[in-house]
Amino acid sequence: MLILKFIRFVYIYFMKTLGNLLIVLPLVLLFSCEKGENGLNTSGTITEALKVGAGPEDETLDNFDGRNRILVSCSQRRDGMDAFGEIVAYDPASLETYILSRKNEPPGMPFNPHGFYIQKVGDEVLLYVINHYLDELKTNAVEVYKVGDRELTFVREYKHSLMISPNDLCVLQNGSFYFSNDMGSGDLIYEQLVNKYGGSVVYCTAGGDCKMVDEKLAFPNGLEARNGTLYLATTRHKAMFTYAIQSDGSLTNRTKINTLNGMDNLTWYGDELLVSVHPDEIAFVAHSVNQKAKSPSAVYAINTSTGKSRLIFEDNGKLISGGSTALILNNHLYVAQVFEDFLLKVNL
Repeated sequence: MLILKFIRFVYIYFMKTLGNLLIVLPLVLLFSCEKGENGLNTSGTITEALKVGAGPEDETLDNFDGRNRILVSCSQRRDGMDAFGEIVAYDPASLETYILSRKNEPPGMPFNPHGFYIQKVGDEVLLYVINHYLDELKTNAVEVYKVGDRELTFVREYKHSLMISPNDLCVLQNGSFYFSNDMGSGDLIYEQLVNKYGGSVVYCTAGGDCKMVDEKLAFPNGLEARNGTLYLATTRHKAMFTYAIQSDGSLTNRTKINTLNGMDNLTWYGDELLVSVHPDEIAFVAHSVNQKAKSPSAVYAINTSTGKSRLIFEDNGKLISGGSTALILNNHLYVAQVFEDFLLKVNL
């Protein structure tokens, strides 16, 4: 206990007096050099950078109502850069990229999207979006929009005290949803140093009642659900977990089916789950504060029956750094990333 208090004291002292620079500068200097001339692309020889907007952290396939496009959750995450928070659409057929306009939002509501999820609930196609207000109170919310061809119509907002540090979410067909708190507070360095297992999973009913359904997780991240099973990827727990979903939203029978480390978001590819992976956590931290620092990325497909994984794509940071989400459409792999402004399209 005294050791933890000492670490906490040292951390607060440095943060208040010298700031983040002394903590991240050695990492930036160490990893700011490029790690080679070419990316390590194991799946295809042709790649293309598709400009969509700053911080395209999450992506999803919108194949409802005759559409066949990729939606991208974009938010500027670098200090000193122009603010940008939008849901962007990319049409693979026309090669058009466009922002979905938003209407009927509450006046003054900020929009800094993170993880999002598209689901048909009843007769409506809805997009649920994690929104970080970036205010002094560290307010977080989940915004719900009706999806149209060119616009998003605001439906409602969910707020709850358990929305501590929401990262990703998964929506069920009845409108209820699960979300991951990647940390137990908004204090990133404290969490990484002394509270590694501060993450949790929360269940919310369609009416907005929320409860914690799992905890003591090391940076829980991507979520998906199918046939009564919830899948959870973790970034620092060296685990993908499965749970049995109960009628009240509770989770039972937590089972580790894979031990990849650095996992981010999940998307379905047939009966497999695609997961983007940060193979080098230190390099990823360096990239977060210095865009010239390269952070390796990898994409795996995980067999949900056996838990076995197969490598789809990897890159040493030359082609893309900090890959966060992957999906496959029409024999092309699309890799999103946390900070820069493009998706990487890879011919398979």
